[in-house]
Amino acid sequence: MKNKLIFSFILLLTAFPLCSCTKDKTNPEPDPHSTDSFTVVVNNGYGSGTYKTGDTVHIFSKHYSNNQLFDKWNGDAALLNGPDEWHTWFTMPNRNVTVTGSLKNSIAYTLHYEQIMGRDRLKPVYYYFPAGHKGIVYLLHGTNGSAASVVGGYEFQLLIKDLINDNFGVIITEAEEATTGVDANGDRKLRWASLPANTTTNVDYANIRIITDALYSQGITDVTKPKYSIGMSNGGFFSTALSYMYNFKAAVSYCAQEGVATIASTSVPTLFCMAGNDNNESVGQAGNAAALSNSNSLKARGVCSNYFANVRSPIYSERFAREGDITTALSVSIFNELKSKGFIDDKNYSTGYSDVFLNAYQSNPASFPTINGLTFSQKTSVLAEINLSVADHHMYSDLNRKTIKFLNTQCQ
Repeated sequence: MKNKLIFSFILLLTAFPLCSCTKDKTNPEPDPHSTDSFTVVVNNGYGSGTYKTGDTVHIFSKHYSNNQLFDKWNGDAALLNGPDEWHTWFTMPNRNVTVTGSLKNSIAYTLHYEQIMGRDRLKPVYYYFPAGHKGIVYLLHGTNGSAASVVGGYEFQLLIKDLINDNFGVIITEAEEATTGVDANGDRKLRWASLPANTTTNVDYANIRIITDALYSQGITDVTKPKYSIGMSNGGFFSTALSYMYNFKAAVSYCAQEGVATIASTSVPTLFCMAGNDNNESVGQAGNAAALSNSNSLKARGVCSNYFANVRSPIYSERFAREGDITTALSVSIFNELKSKGFIDDKNYSTGYSDVFLNAYQSNPASFPTINGLTFSQKTSVLAEINLSVADHHMYSDLNRKTIKFLNTQCQ
């Protein structure tokens, strides 16, 4: 732009060499360096606004019902980090941008529940297998979680829906310690046991095999179907170990870096989906760095691997209505209350982790009248959305399509 202006000025002097020109101060030419802001229009979603060239812009799909799922972004979708993810981001170019989110209908399904006899006791099992399903995905809870916490967790629900709509079958059960409520190894946590690395003496490995065999015997799936695992946190550690023990087709670890022994031995394609600002004592930034190093180590050995990290994102005022248990109007009130108390900054980013807000709320609940009036479940949803916006240690659905692509193609 600047070069064009200089060239035009030279032509003007050439055409009128004897003219003494004075700049019209009543109608000055725009300074190209002061018009560096452009608009983003998000149809069927959130994130519209004015941004400067080079800004990171986050966009979010409008909320959708249980019988819908996000399809893709249209318009300037080539700019997007994930054109088929419900939440994605891009670097603002020096022009206006318009994107439109589209939804599609989900296939109708209901997870089946039954108790299946494991090695030592009955285990809770949820499952669903679409007709002609192309594979089986085991979904694994984190520390102190359960099969019910996976089925009831909103971010896991979105993953389950995306998997089933991509024609994967799913199996959800839980660690033996979660079923018994007994900390068998004395680590003061109820979690999956990756050791001993034996499919008979390790009850968690044995239960996966026995439950799967029971479903084979019912004729609802069969031994020819390839197997995959996706786990969160401790479930992520177990996912990579389980996939190694049974030679699955691929493993995905959310918010877990995996152990050195498994990484040194496995030949199973492994995807790491980390939280960019993980604040968990067992992961954190050191764990994120270790996950990246482990991914690179696998690739160096010729084993397919990828690494992604969810990123911090702004909180749009309707975000707390995502799960459907909070109305849009109430979400806006919650947003305004958090912002007025300094927990959301002028660019709509959370000013800290959820525990900072939680400590302030618990110290003086009456000072947060809107949030204080929420049910326990609604308060839990608010904390979850803060964690997700910060990119803290939490299962997230922002990379569902990248995860499913990895299951389908690995590194091809």
